[in-house]
Amino acid sequence: MSTPEHKFTTGHTGQSATEAQVEARRAADLAIYQHATNPTRTTQAVSWLGWHVGELSGVVVPLGLGVAVWDGFYAVSVLTALGWAAHELRLRRQQRAARTRAAEPKSPRDGEVSE
Repeated sequence: MSTPEHKFTTGHTGQSATEAQVEARRAADLAIYQHATNPTRTTQAVSWLGWHVGELSGVVVPLGLGVAVWDGFYAVSVLTALGWAAHELRLRRQQRAARTRAAEPKSPRDGEVSE
């Protein structure tokens, strides 16, 4: 069995798709990644763990040291957990306030003319 002979084409750059088709596929892929509005629970959990690994270690490591070494490490673990909780509450309140401001209808400020 033999392979067919190679035929050269004129004006061909070696790409099977035109540049417009390639750009259209790239734009579609980019749109998918930029507008991921409904991430899965697994994606959300992994993202949360990634962002909070420092806080988790700040609670878990002193807790383990409290079990193994000295009871005073329990206090460090509790203080870290309380700080983390306070930070999360403050962040939630900021996000809620930002969503409320975004949902409110815009009214003209003093001196501006509404259309």
